[in-house]
This record gives sequence, C-alpha cells and structure tokens, in this order.
Amino acid sequence: MSGYSYRDFQCDTEVLYTHLLNHRKIEQPYQLLERLHNLFVEGQDYDKPEVLVALNRIVFSKWADQEFNAILNRCCHILMNYWWSHLGCESPAVDLVELFQASPYTSASFVATRRLRELVKLFVQSNQYLELRQRVEAAELAPQTPQTDDERSQPIKDLVPRYPYLYPHCLMNWDSSDLGHQVISQLQVKKEQQFEQDLHRYTTHLLRPKAPPTKTAPEISNPTLLSNQQLETSIRRFAGKAEGSKTYQELAKQFVSSSRQAPSYRVVKRQMYDYLTASITYSDCRDYGKHHFNRWLTNQLEATLPQNDTLRPNGGLLVQTCGQLIDCLVANPKQQPNNHGVFVDLTTNLGATFTIGLLLKIVLLCRETKANLDAVKAYLAKRFAVVLKHYETKVRGEMSWLVECLENLMIAFGIHFGQADYSWVNLM
Repeated sequence: MSGYSYRDFQCDTEVLYTHLLNHRKIEQPYQLLERLHNLFVEGQDYDKPEVLVALNRIVFSKWADQEFNAILNRCCHILMNYWWSHLGCESPAVDLVELFQASPYTSASFVATRRLRELVKLFVQSNQYLELRQRVEAAELAPQTPQTDDERSQPIKDLVPRYPYLYPHCLMNWDSSDLGHQVISQLQVKKEQQFEQDLHRYTTHLLRPKAPPTKTAPEISNPTLLSNQQLETSIRRFAGKAEGSKTYQELAKQFVSSSRQAPSYRVVKRQMYDYLTASITYSDCRDYGKHHFNRWLTNQLEATLPQNDTLRPNGGLLVQTCGQLIDCLVANPKQQPNNHGVFVDLTTNLGATFTIGLLLKIVLLCRETKANLDAVKAYLAKRFAVVLKHYETKVRGEMSWLVECLENLMIAFGIHFGQADYSWVNLM
C-alpha cells in the first residue's frame, strides 16, 4: 500500500461512517445487525464492495493497530445512539455488543479477512468494548438481588451501570458526539427516575405498617446493594433528623443564613469547620475528630483561597469552598494519597452513611442556585468516578466501603433531589 497516506486512511474511515449513517435511516435494526456481522465478523463477500475495499485498506494500514478500536467503536455508537434516541429501542444494542464475540460462519479466504478478524478479537478485549457493554447494561439494569459469592467477586468496574450519576464521567470516554451526549443524558435521567421510584416504593414497604400479604401482591425488592438494616439507617438519616432535631436541609439553610452575616471569608471558613465537625458529635464515635480529622480539616480550610480571607463573604466564594472541600475529601488516590487515606479512614471508622452525609452537607450549601447545585453535584460524581477508576480491577468483596459509599450517594441524591415525598419518615 505504498502511497497510502493518513488522509487516505481518514477518507476510508469516513466511507464506513457515511455508509452506516445512511443505512440506519432506511433499514431496521435486525437488518443493520446482519450488515455489521457480514462486514466486521465475516469480512468478505459484502454487498457493498467499495465499503469492504475501504475496510481492507484500513486493516492493512500502519495505523490499524492504534486506531481500529476507535473506528469500530464509532461504528457501533452511530447505530446505538440512533436506536436509543430515535427509535427508543434498547434490545438491538445488546445484540450488537454480543455480535463481535460470535464466531464467523465462513473460513477466511483472504489475508485481509484474517487481519480483520484479529483486530476484532483485540477490540473485544479493549476498554472501548467494555464501555459499550456498560452502556448496554445501564440501559437494561433491573433491580438487584441479594449478594451471592459470585457477585462479591464481581469487578468494581462492572458496577458503573448501577450509578447514573457516574454516566457522564464513565460512559463518554469514547463517544464525544452531540448525539452521544444526548443519549447518555437521557439514559441518566431515566435511570435516576427509575431508582427514585424503586427506592420510594421499597421505603414505604420497609418503614410503614405492612398490609397483610396477598397472592396477587407484587414482590418488592431492595433496589440497593445494602442490607435492609443498612438501607433503613441510610433512609432515616437522609430523610429524617440528621443531627439532633434538624434535617440536613435545615442545617444547610441555617449555615447559609449565618454565613451572610459573617464579617469576613475567614470567619465563614471557621463556621464551616464547626458545621462539618458537628456531625461527628452525632456519630457513633464522638472522639474520632480529636485524633486527626479535625486538625486535617482545619489545615484544608486554612489553605482554601487564603487571598480572600479579609473579603466580605459571598455566594461565589462559598461555592468555590465547597468544590475545594469535595476535592480534598474525595481525593484522587494517585495524586493525593494522604487525603484519600483520610477519606478511607473516615468511611472505615464512621461508616459510609456518615461520610456521604458529610458530603451532602457540603452539596446542600449550594442549593439556592440551581446551576451551582448541578455543578457541585456533578463535581462530586466526577470525584467518585476517579476513585472507582483507581479501584476498577478490585472486586466487590474487598471494596465494601466504596460500594457502600456509591450506594449511599444514590440514596442521598434520590431523597434530596428527586420528586418523591419522604417527609413522613420524620413522623415514624
């Protein structure tokens, strides 16, 4: 292939993309699945010779090893995004992902065919393919059953579909198209609403007096990976009185009101210290902060925007402070190992529900402006995505503290930012 330039390579990839873009509008999903099987799995005798020629040039090029995964991934997203956004169907995407693990019906008659099949096998082992599977699992996700030994050996990375708040940060790495963003956003909203409904239904079943069982009554399953006892503790803390006679939202409103009267930003940071460390007083380990955490928190706050210490407090400074505290608490394990150690120690000693409650207290300080609230929620989710990425090869059984944090964050977000009414929890 002398004289074959990178520009020629790019033109051939566009031939593939344009071919699929055109056919997705005029063919049914089952026809397109057959087309992809013939093109990428069989790799010969395709009904559009010019497309097969372009594909053969791609697999023979010197850029194939580096870029073929991305090309095939893009071909998949062209179809999957269209099916989800325009046709509203999810099952063809399941078949699409499985398609690449199927064995060819025919033997490879050409060198190009053998090379293509080698590259497809490598694609199935790639991160791009893993993310495709996660997208499909996210769209399909059903309520979980209690843990079994097999599930406890499940890799942490396989849990991504459970947590819609992670989708923008874990399912967009290989698809930056506008339609891809739209699909992920729609999927996130759908799964959040589904979880909120399931959580409220199960909360009612768990906490309210139970009606006599009937043969026709549908079984109500725990929508989390927590035990019923853990789930009840989380619900009562997030929906009920968090500290003394006050809920998390009442505590946040009280802090925001008080901070407006503070003479300087330095004073606001001192108030922030009191606001956060007060939580430990209501924990099962009241002396925990005296050992290390309180001193650590003092140092973090003193190092936060010190150039503004003498300024009058304002909403912008409060939001920035919340962002920096989240950055310190949910730190990157590689870049900030000491801070990450503080987070793990906090979770191990005081529990995931307490730790997520502490983060919720920070998030709720930004609730007065929707844009600020959305931004700080997204940033907290992004930080957890980084932590999950760090531990992605670990299994559930050895990372219970992280799984419990992810589950508690889902519950906290569902209760505080969803549509269901949990005010009755305070009356029980």
